[in-house]
Amino acid sequence: MNARDTIYDTLRDRLVSGYYADDAPLIPLPLSEEFAVSRTPVREALGLLERDGLLTATQRGFTIRKRSDEEILEIFEVRAILDSSSAFAAATRRSPIDIARLTELVARGRSETDPAGVRQSFNLFHDALRHAAHNETILTLVRMLDAQVKISAPWKTQMGDHTFSQSNDEHEQVLEAIRDGDGELARTRMLAHLAHDRDTRILQLVAQMARPDGV
Repeated sequence: MNARDTIYDTLRDRLVSGYYADDAPLIPLPLSEEFAVSRTPVREALGLLERDGLLTATQRGFTIRKRSDEEILEIFEVRAILDSSSAFAAATRRSPIDIARLTELVARGRSETDPAGVRQSFNLFHDALRHAAHNETILTLVRMLDAQVKISAPWKTQMGDHTFSQSNDEHEQVLEAIRDGDGELARTRMLAHLAHDRDTRILQLVAQMARPDGV
């Protein structure tokens, strides 16, 4: 991996994990000093992140691009189309290894007791399903949309498990359709699951905005 790609991956991970403050400037010179490289690979990495819709160019460098509520809803809509297409493709293209991986992650989601661990198992399930579709274009596009959502609407893990039971059931139902090779059913069940996931996220954002301190 060259310097540009290493810097790109590092900065992307920082952006989606909330490492930088919302108004933090990302300037090539300080970053080149931090990574001990010239400014060229840093500028190239920042340009790729701008292309991904994660940064906005300024006179001095870049700032984090935040999405409006309407834009977030648009991203949810497009991502649902892509993920439901992944579910359809997975039902027709999945390998025995794909099924084993998805089955293991569904079981992990049910057995995990730590809320953050449950959320991680859910993310891994969706990632494994996208890989089971064996469509690199969908995988790339959804990865980009996921990053845009995480920056503008970060998921706050709930401390209770009342939301996890339904999600676990929905994951298992999607897996059943994929295992049976029923693409249309897998697509329909994934759309229903993503609608639930979207509505939960929206409720969290509304509750967050209603708090005086915004957190």
